[in-house]
Amino acid sequence: MKFVSVGCGGMGKATQAQLVALGHECVGEIGPDQKICTESLSNADIVIEATVPEACVKNVENIITEGKPVLIITTGWYEHLEDVKNLIEKYGGKAMYASNFSIGVNLYFQMVEKAAQLMNGFEDYDVWATELHHKFKADSPSGTAKTLEDILLKNLDRKTEVVEESLQRQIQPHELHFSSTRGGVTNFSHTIGFDSASDVIELKHSARNRDGYASGAARSAAWLVDQKPGFYTMTDFLS
Repeated sequence: MKFVSVGCGGMGKATQAQLVALGHECVGEIGPDQKICTESLSNADIVIEATVPEACVKNVENIITEGKPVLIITTGWYEHLEDVKNLIEKYGGKAMYASNFSIGVNLYFQMVEKAAQLMNGFEDYDVWATELHHKFKADSPSGTAKTLEDILLKNLDRKTEVVEESLQRQIQPHELHFSSTRGGVTNFSHTIGFDSASDVIELKHSARNRDGYASGAARSAAWLVDQKPGFYTMTDFLS
């Protein structure tokens, strides 16, 4: 498989390295000052979009109109999700996105979902969540945190609203506080707590490095090339 990388950040480079390690060929790198065009994508079987939220949607549009499938690694653009879905449908394109491409994180999502379903009937347990990321992380809260928020709200009847900012008051029973901390160089972790007067249950995922994220993205890219046109997620890949 031949691929082009758009974006030269940490995740883009890590995914590129994983793809090369799997035997795939990088046939182009497009930096922030370069244009996505027919010539730059001509030899690619797939394009890896790993830039910034402000550029992501336009990049995806340019890639799709060039007739190339795209794996979207960039996070923080999800308010435009419906726009991207419409682009895929309009042009008969093929794309895949995830708030997190790590296999372990996506299995963690399923564990959190099951735990929330189990806890839904036990109101003695309040729920809280927190994440820790390195100081270079561009968005806060992360896309992974947003996915966890959605999972908890959908499966806990007593939680109807997420509060992400620092609280200068007592939290309300219907609120889920999801806090974010940024600092250090290689921190990646998410923790969900189910807390009662008697005990606390914590579900935590910690990444040792970017390898899990990049490996999942690389494997997803190779899978996407062989799929029919459409808009895919990690749920499709895992199933």
